[in-house]
Amino acid sequence: MKTMPSSDALLVFDALARLGSFTAAADELDCAKSYVSQTIKRLEADLGAVLVLRTTRRVTLTETGQRLAMRVAQIRALMVGLKPEITGMQDQLAGPLFISSPSGIGQFVLAPILAEFAIHYPSLQVQMTAQCKLEEMATSGIDFCLHSRNVIDDGMVARPLGVTQKRLYASSVYLQRAAKLTHPCDLRQHRVFCHEGVHEQLGWQLEKAGEIVRVELQPTLICNTFGAIASAVEAGYGVGLLDNIVAAPYLRQGLIQSVLPEWLATPKPYFLVFPYRQPMPKKYEAFLQFVVPRLQARLSQSMN
Repeated sequence: MKTMPSSDALLVFDALARLGSFTAAADELDCAKSYVSQTIKRLEADLGAVLVLRTTRRVTLTETGQRLAMRVAQIRALMVGLKPEITGMQDQLAGPLFISSPSGIGQFVLAPILAEFAIHYPSLQVQMTAQCKLEEMATSGIDFCLHSRNVIDDGMVARPLGVTQKRLYASSVYLQRAAKLTHPCDLRQHRVFCHEGVHEQLGWQLEKAGEIVRVELQPTLICNTFGAIASAVEAGYGVGLLDNIVAAPYLRQGLIQSVLPEWLATPKPYFLVFPYRQPMPKKYEAFLQFVVPRLQARLSQSMN
């Protein structure tokens, strides 16, 4: 298999073909004359053809060299236009933008912010999807990912957004007919709905003024979204441990109420994770400037 000529060698030949002189080509390329000469020799060896006839005064192209000169002129024109084209793409506030998020914060916090962002930048096609694994971001085409853990990866940036707080919730209808609930240990006598995370299926850990209680549970229902748990709680079938951001709209409508309000689960931090890029595309900059402060404000308000 013959060696494929390098793009550098072709551009050196282009300069030589246009200027007709090793010295002039070296001056334009800001390199030594010997480098030009050696590069042309390697190119001829790679192609298996004589490209130039060397004389004491001027370089003359062979028939093969003339044909190659026409082709490399096209390559040079393509490369000259390449940088402005790529720079233009970087500067565009248009095209697709994919965001991954856990269902709870995605549904109740991120989605309205993204809708506002999409209206503000109508040339962007904004799409939110269920949370993917961070290692799948590149292969899945995800630009930004809301994640509940920090990331130790030189190729990724994790922008802190804030924290959410989990509390116990139930409907008044359920509480009227259920057993007493004055301490976390009483939860064993209640129907409870848990998230599919292993730590929740094993039990709930709650804290009050430094006192920590872990309650082992036998969940009535296990769900993979907090929205589904909230719906089951609102329907009056049991008790759920919900993020404040998920519970907020149900609380405002009086559909559920806090249970054992002084007993709290460990706050959950959130980060906006995205690949490190320098320079950063303009649509990335626009997204960060618009979405991050709004997410931070919403999470801060939810803790009050």
